[in-house]
Amino acid sequence: MKCFFNPDSVAIIGASSDITKLGGMLLKNLINAGYKGKLYPVNPKGGEIQGLKAYKSIEEIDAPIELGVIAVKNIYVASEVEKLGKAGCKACSILTAGFKEDSAEGAKLEKELVATGKKYGVRILGPNCFGNMNVKAGFNVTFSHLLPTAGNMSVFSQSGAVGSSILDWSCSNGIGLSKFVTFGNKCDVDEADMMEYLSEDPDTKVIGMYCEGIPRGEKFIEAIEHMPKKKPIVIFKSGKTEAGSKAASSHTGSLAGSDEVNNVVFKKLNIHRASDLEEMYDALTVFSTCSPMKKDGIAIITNAGGLGVMSADATFDASHIEAAKLAPETIEAIKKAVPTVAGVVNPIDIRGDAKPEYFRGAIEAVIKDPSVGGLVIMGSPLDTADLNSIAKIIVEMRDIIPIPTTCCFAGGKKCAEANAILVEGKIPCFPTPDRAVRALNILRKYTINASEKQDQLAVPVISGRKVSKHIIDADIKEGRYGLTEAEGKQIFNAYGMPTPGEAHVNSAEEAVKACNKIGYPVVMKIVSPDIPHKTDVGGVVVGVESAEEAANAFNKIMENCKKNKPQARLDGVSIQQMVFGQEVILSMIRDPQFGPVISFGLGGIYVEILREIAQVHVPMSEQQLDDMITSTKAYRLMSGARGIPASDITAIKDMIRRMVLVAEENPEIYELEINPVIVGKEGQGCWAVDALCTLNQ
Repeated sequence: MKCFFNPDSVAIIGASSDITKLGGMLLKNLINAGYKGKLYPVNPKGGEIQGLKAYKSIEEIDAPIELGVIAVKNIYVASEVEKLGKAGCKACSILTAGFKEDSAEGAKLEKELVATGKKYGVRILGPNCFGNMNVKAGFNVTFSHLLPTAGNMSVFSQSGAVGSSILDWSCSNGIGLSKFVTFGNKCDVDEADMMEYLSEDPDTKVIGMYCEGIPRGEKFIEAIEHMPKKKPIVIFKSGKTEAGSKAASSHTGSLAGSDEVNNVVFKKLNIHRASDLEEMYDALTVFSTCSPMKKDGIAIITNAGGLGVMSADATFDASHIEAAKLAPETIEAIKKAVPTVAGVVNPIDIRGDAKPEYFRGAIEAVIKDPSVGGLVIMGSPLDTADLNSIAKIIVEMRDIIPIPTTCCFAGGKKCAEANAILVEGKIPCFPTPDRAVRALNILRKYTINASEKQDQLAVPVISGRKVSKHIIDADIKEGRYGLTEAEGKQIFNAYGMPTPGEAHVNSAEEAVKACNKIGYPVVMKIVSPDIPHKTDVGGVVVGVESAEEAANAFNKIMENCKKNKPQARLDGVSIQQMVFGQEVILSMIRDPQFGPVISFGLGGIYVEILREIAQVHVPMSEQQLDDMITSTKAYRLMSGARGIPASDITAIKDMIRRMVLVAEENPEIYELEINPVIVGKEGQGCWAVDALCTLNQ
């Protein structure tokens, strides 16, 4: 990856003297950035381009080329990559468009391009990308002349247009960048490839990403989990609609679409997902300028009571910080330093006519308070307030303030100069109080998650793969990708997941005999690979108490299913022992990008109405298992709320561990759902009452 950011030599293929053309623009931007390496413009006409000797072809360059930058017509790109490969070049950035994003013919050209790169060992950035830069090295091969100041943020963008917006934001707000890269069609190099390099890059403190999709999701996870040095990552992921081509047939599958899975994965990796560009900018700013926030409490200092109230409200809405309760010694110190103080409880209101030195005194007092982990300083542009002097004091104190600090000078024209002073002094400032508070909340959340210990999930030492593979292979051979409930339960039993006593019958007479043997009460359900939701078609009867009821239930189920699903294959009726306890739902769905995700929540017929599930990506830790269970309303019921007997939470945890094992050992399974799992009273265990299982197609 070094060649994309610190190449000793660059060939611009398609270079031009016309700076309105892409090749001319790239060459000009690279020269103007101050690039110090060897530069080879390539154009069939040769001669001189922008003061440099031009070469008619790569073959004419009798020197090593570390990076090729291609800006020629799409039909010529693959041949230029081949020439670079033969010349020993191992990296190229392709800004040319007209590939898979454009047409079927373009997709064929891209396929040829990928094959050529692999043949010659050339790593490809793009095609259809905006380019890349290394600000500190004076390296810019984008078609943007904007070159931000050098900083500690490195940013990826799948979109060139969004990348251009980020560059403009960086320049306009004085926020420095380290590395900048756009991926375009991501035919080869993508975010996962860059993670290890930037993790070890001494000039990168925080990584920002804009993406519309992460096609190599499991590789992306692996790259971040194995980063040599952990750094904050901020993602703005657009496209919140269902990304997978398969429709989920399970309840939780329909709830847990691709975007929800993104949230699950980002949480697992301690990535902050920004809801929009504004939040992305705010998060990058606070990570870039602040140290970790080691305590929850924040102190608020303001010259306007209204701004203080807004900040206090924002802390109430935040999930990881709160307004600190100041110690009596801190309050006394504030009173001595600020004789005109109007409020010292926190927010600290030092009044609109406060002298700039009063801000210094208040800051010196609160940063010594043991309960304060962060500081928000706010100012209103009153005629009595000298915001410029206040900003200068904050910048002067920057190195002695031991806690993360954000500022908000809420206004416009009268705040502009003060805000510029703060930005130049590397103090994060925001236009509204809630954004200043939110930035600290983001920082604190990351710090908490980064410090949490994660113990590996204790998966049972058992394998049911032999049994499950036999069932799966037989179904695929028959052209079936939906297992019957009985087949699903055979897989459960192979992995030690308990199910109630049951039987499979094909007549009312058989139903009576089976019920008498199992014992009443029982539940009776249709057996069909074509009916995933049995209740919806009248395929379930619960609470059968006698032989007469058993016969009637069988006939009723068959009649309902023939009427409501006339094309469905009916394989009889299953009879199950009725068990009692809390109903929960447990499922696994294999996301096309990231792999298996386990879901848990309230079960029964209300799961889609209440939409109350929690999810964790596999593999998970013991802590993630606990968090998944305890974050749900189901846990409140199972833990013995309002006198309800406590449920066997240990048993449901064991069942989840076994479902994780099923997911890991059986890649053919696309989704697997138990709705409901009946969790008995503490010590009684739990039972998989139903089984819905579909296979990858």
